[in-house]
Order: sequence, then C-alpha cells, then structure tokens
Amino acid sequence: MRLAPFKLKFFLTIIISIFVFPQYLLSSQFGLNMGETKKDISNKGVSLKDDGNYWYTTEELPKGNSKLTKYDLLITPKSGLCRIISHTDILYSNSFGDQLINEFEFFEKALTKKYGTNKKYDFVKRNSIWNDSQYWMMGLLKEERYLEAYWTNDVGSNLPQKNIKNISVRTFATSTEEGYVSLNYEFLNIDACSSEYKDSQTDNI
Repeated sequence: MRLAPFKLKFFLTIIISIFVFPQYLLSSQFGLNMGETKKDISNKGVSLKDDGNYWYTTEELPKGNSKLTKYDLLITPKSGLCRIISHTDILYSNSFGDQLINEFEFFEKALTKKYGTNKKYDFVKRNSIWNDSQYWMMGLLKEERYLEAYWTNDVGSNLPQKNIKNISVRTFATSTEEGYVSLNYEFLNIDACSSEYKDSQTDNI
C-alpha cells in the first residue's frame, strides 16, 4: 500500500524527529549550542557585553540557573561558542568557609547526579601557614587552599559525547568573609577555540 504524499511527509517528519531531537538536547547547555556565533546567541534574546578578546558577558541565558547570576562566554570567529563560565552571587561565609562549602556541595551533588563520577580536589598547599580549618577562607583567598571538582570522560563521567569535553566547579574567595562558586563548561571545540583566543592576544605585539 502506497502512502499519500501528505501522510508520507508526516511519517518522515516523525522518524526524523526521533533521531534528531535527542541530538539537539545533548548539544545544549543553558539553552546555547556548541559553535554558535555571537549573532546566533543574540538572536535568542541574550544581551552580550563585549569584554574583549572574544569574551562576552551576560546576566541571563535562555535556560539559566537561578543560583547563577553571571555568565562569561568565549565565542571566537571560526569556532563559535566553546566555553561558558558561570558564577554565583558573592556569598558571605564564616572563616571556616561553611557557607561557601555548602554552596559548592550543592552544585557538586547536582552535577554528579546528572553526569556521574568526578575527580575532586580538597587540599591545602604544602607548608601553607593557613592549613588550620579556622583559616579556610584565608587559605582560599591566598590561593593556597583548593576545593574543586572535575567531570571528564577520562575519570568515568558520563558526558554528552557530541558536546561537552569537561565540566568543573570551583570555589573562590574575594575576601576572608566573602566568595563565590564558579561552574566551567568546555565544549569539544575548545582546543581550536583556545588557539584563536591566544592568537588574538598577540596580534598587536
């Protein structure tokens, strides 16, 4: 039995959607896709501030997270979007870092639930004088203490194979009483993109 042209077109549309739609879902992060141009992203209603050297900043994305209030995007002319760095608001924390640690753990648990195994680093540099727990924030401020986690296929994470190369969550201190958590997403085109970025920094030397 031969299908009428209309029914055949409808049938083919359904079949294509089954295979294409999941691919689209895997290619999106915060509503943005790997390789998108500045124009593509602006057409989605995103207001981008040019910070120079292919970096752009915005406070909102199509599918942003309510805990994240700033997004830095690396968008190069040839590779397009290759990296998203998102930040929480500046948070108060006591000297032990309890509040900042809790915020870090929130994101770590959420990403582990979604992507599986991670590699976590929680340590103080050798011979640091800020190794006591009451100086947790001071150690972080002096960049002698680290609390961060990484998701990559190399450590057994279940990342989208056609999209994200790695994800990281890190803690930063802006003072001994304040800090923030940062999430970094790097797409599979990050290497070519990074080369363009480095070249842009030496153009006028």
